[in-house]
Amino acid sequence: MSGLYLVTGFLGAGKTTFLKQFLSLFSGQRIRIIVNEFGREGVDGALLARLDAQLREIAGGSVFCACRLDPFVQALREALAGSPDVIVVEASGLSDPTGVRRLLGEQDFPGLQYRGAVCLVDAARFPKVYETARACTRQLAASDVALINKADLVDEAQLAHVRALIAGQRPDLPLIVTSFGKIPPDFLGTLAAAQNGDRGDALLVEDLTHRRATIHLKDTLTASELE
Repeated sequence: MSGLYLVTGFLGAGKTTFLKQFLSLFSGQRIRIIVNEFGREGVDGALLARLDAQLREIAGGSVFCACRLDPFVQALREALAGSPDVIVVEASGLSDPTGVRRLLGEQDFPGLQYRGAVCLVDAARFPKVYETARACTRQLAASDVALINKADLVDEAQLAHVRALIAGQRPDLPLIVTSFGKIPPDFLGTLAAAQNGDRGDALLVEDLTHRRATIHLKDTLTASELE
């Protein structure tokens, strides 16, 4: 049986930094990774070799969008063909993963067990992106555990505000406060214990990365107004 873990979080929340430490929890197991986002810092080859992990990258939009579903299903089937112990999916920062459980249930993935989603939250930027980006609320809705990352960049009042925003949407969602994506040794136990509850039932959604807008600027606009 291959266990599948999903890693979500808005752009710049620290998903790849977290992923490196998360993978270390599976030392001695065969790991397959599907990455749906290209960050400034990738998962290095030395770590992959040490952990017996293989990496597959999918570009061009969220793998949970109807337009990218086929490549994701194909990548997941290819990963399962090798009978890995663990499959980790790092989703796009603009993804809406609320339909992941339903997707896995409706597709035929023999030997696959979904083991939960972790949502990375940037403590410093979260209040702003939570207010303006629909993806943030959807990622929290699909999560089993939220990791409030970059806590070293905020004070206690700011941290309390982030906690309150998350609790307002998901009052029972387990929260872990950290920096640099660090996680406690019993993190997998916390994730396993949080596997109950409604995470939403959306399946195919529009891709938030494939939108455009036209902004009309006044001729008299100053540099400061534009900024």
